[in-house]
Amino acid sequence: MKYYIPGCDVRRRHPDEVHKMEMWMNTHGIETAACCRKDLSFLKDGDMIIENCTLCELMLKERVPHIPFMSLYEFLDGIDFEWPDYHGMAVTLQDCRRVQENKALHEAVRNIMRKMNIQIIEMEENREKSQYCGVWYNNPPATDCVQLAPVTFAKLEEQRELLSPEAQKEKMEARVKLYTTEKVAVYCNGCEKGLLIGGIRPVHLIELIAKEL
Repeated sequence: MKYYIPGCDVRRRHPDEVHKMEMWMNTHGIETAACCRKDLSFLKDGDMIIENCTLCELMLKERVPHIPFMSLYEFLDGIDFEWPDYHGMAVTLQDCRRVQENKALHEAVRNIMRKMNIQIIEMEENREKSQYCGVWYNNPPATDCVQLAPVTFAKLEEQRELLSPEAQKEKMEARVKLYTTEKVAVYCNGCEKGLLIGGIRPVHLIELIAKEL
């Protein structure tokens, strides 16, 4: 059985698009699972997870290492999907620091953006070089995440640099000045939150994909 985990923050920020994607998944025999932090004991050998969140990726690697998973973008890139056409719209793509090592994700994101006829503008720090995840590393981790994936979060603590809300806002305002296009695309809720703090409204890939579902 395949299960789709949309991501809690993705659902909260983009409920309509997540609902449409859930309905598409369900009609294609893929069930929705609530959350990477909920009970996952129903998963069994032979199952697979399709996730849409960089935090989910971190959590799943430790919580259910025996269950294969892939991003929504990898999954859609590998099937016959009806893509919307954005007619060559120029969009800066913001990669996420949390998934620096996920080359399959990097490739899939770019492949589907090209399939949607989007002109991708690359950042100098992209793919495995990305150092950006909004202010995620500048705040304490969620207690339940630490409890459920202690090894993962112990490693991440080495990279954490706590900052005041004022310092976070200043940092994000400086960040948004780096972009040269009106549209900036993200596939991570942490990246999205940071740009909102910085004063711009990025577009999440789920918004682009679900436009015509």
